[in-house]
Amino acid sequence: MTKFSMFCSKLIKANTKAGRILTASALALILTVSAPAAALGSPVDDVRSLLESQYVDPVDPWVLSASSVEEMLKRLDDPHTVFFTQKEYQNFLNSMDLSFSGIGVYIELEPRGLEIVGIIPGSPAEEAKLKTGDIIAQVGGQSLAGLSQDAATTLIKGPEGTAIDIVVLRGEERLNLTVARRAVEVPTVSGEMLNEDIGYVAIESFGETTEELFEQVIKELDKQGADAWVMDLRNNPGGYLDSALSLAGYFIGEQTALQTKDRSQKFEPYQAEKQEFIIAEPVIFLTNENSASASEILTAVVKDYQKAVVVGTNTYGKGSVQSLWQLTDGDVLKITVAKFYSPYGKEINGVGISPDVEILENDPLEMAVLMLAGSIQGNGDGQEVADLVQFTAGGKDWNISLEEARNPEYWSAYRELIQNNSFPGGFSWRHNSDWAAISQSEQDALWPLFYPGYHGMKELKDLAVDKTFTVRFTAPIDFKSVTENSFELIESESGKRMPVTFEQVDERSVKVIPQGLLEPEKTYWLLTHQGIAAKDGSILKEGALTVGTTGAGH
Repeated sequence: MTKFSMFCSKLIKANTKAGRILTASALALILTVSAPAAALGSPVDDVRSLLESQYVDPVDPWVLSASSVEEMLKRLDDPHTVFFTQKEYQNFLNSMDLSFSGIGVYIELEPRGLEIVGIIPGSPAEEAKLKTGDIIAQVGGQSLAGLSQDAATTLIKGPEGTAIDIVVLRGEERLNLTVARRAVEVPTVSGEMLNEDIGYVAIESFGETTEELFEQVIKELDKQGADAWVMDLRNNPGGYLDSALSLAGYFIGEQTALQTKDRSQKFEPYQAEKQEFIIAEPVIFLTNENSASASEILTAVVKDYQKAVVVGTNTYGKGSVQSLWQLTDGDVLKITVAKFYSPYGKEINGVGISPDVEILENDPLEMAVLMLAGSIQGNGDGQEVADLVQFTAGGKDWNISLEEARNPEYWSAYRELIQNNSFPGGFSWRHNSDWAAISQSEQDALWPLFYPGYHGMKELKDLAVDKTFTVRFTAPIDFKSVTENSFELIESESGKRMPVTFEQVDERSVKVIPQGLLEPEKTYWLLTHQGIAAKDGSILKEGALTVGTTGAGH
């Protein structure tokens, strides 16, 4: 038997960001290769011996008494202890580096088949002039309608050098194409600039070239002016441990990156690898329930040492360690030999890593951009943002620009931040240079975190969908000071603005008229902004906000 040390990831099909699916299998993560051990005889004897001597926990004799490898592993009931044929093992290793044989497309399931949402550069799909938005409806004469994603992608993948006949729907066109299959390698790290000063880095897996690609991407984005970073580990199921330890060095230097504990119950520390530089700018990690194994190692590193804040959802919780052993006949056993823990000894297996900022319903990338944009001081001319909301997460203070948060693009994510999170010290608000704490009752009301400093008016309930609003002032107003920017009507869940017009009612009153029907059973905020002048020359310095809820409709 030959042993290969490894940490193995959760095997998943989805291996791309934002729900995109790549036509490749899922992966795991190899560490080192040890010297061969003496062969014991048959594969059954090999597996029995390994379970007796190497498995993380004592194995019940009933498990060991099984007459076949398949039955022994079935009785063991450990999804991470797996038998591979030689071919399966090679496929397993190929998946580590996102290497597979196919046509090179990212796809999403849709009723008629598979919609192409991305094409890998240099792939057969690109050469066949397939386009984003195309729908693959048939493969080899078989309709993909109604098939599961796994079943459909299995028809597309196949041996290198073969070809497939596909039917593609492109708008009103129906195209018959023949596309070659060949080995496709997807970069495990990619990056781009967001908002001109945020470097976005997507880490798809921890493969053999991940460290090299990571360094290249970081240096390139740094040249382009990155002042903050997003590290996206969503749907990253793991990879090589050496790769995770290498990347950890960019955040913590040569410090302890994780600890393992085998059947002896002794902790063994692993150090991060020293790198040319350490990332010092603000960093946010994105995780979800499919961030597993090596992804959790790196996430635990930055969370324990408070080198980044974690945004998203709880990780998978795959904190067990596997070794690979080559059996007498050349097949391979992957066996759980230990559990791993965070640098500070925190449990990961079966628990996962909780985010510092939980975002379940919205895209956590939107929240990350909002947090980083508000925390990069200055706007290029040395002036600071006037209105900020601040909270503490991951040991750092984070600023949210209210001007950005009120944008419909970020509104829903910011709303979820307020409603679903509790932070040490709560929220505070800065207007110009003065800071003020926001109370729990204000947080519960929600709107004071969007429009702090505004005066809350009496709530309106069971509004008609064709409601108009009359705003009355305490003194006669100069109607010339009322403009199209004086009033806003906002649907509070989405941030969608309802266009309004206005007309003078009398010297103290203005009618605000929505340009369309309101939606039933929705909450709206009617804002009267500062700046309206009275006839005596005084200026409205405090805005007002009225919460109104529509009825069921008529």
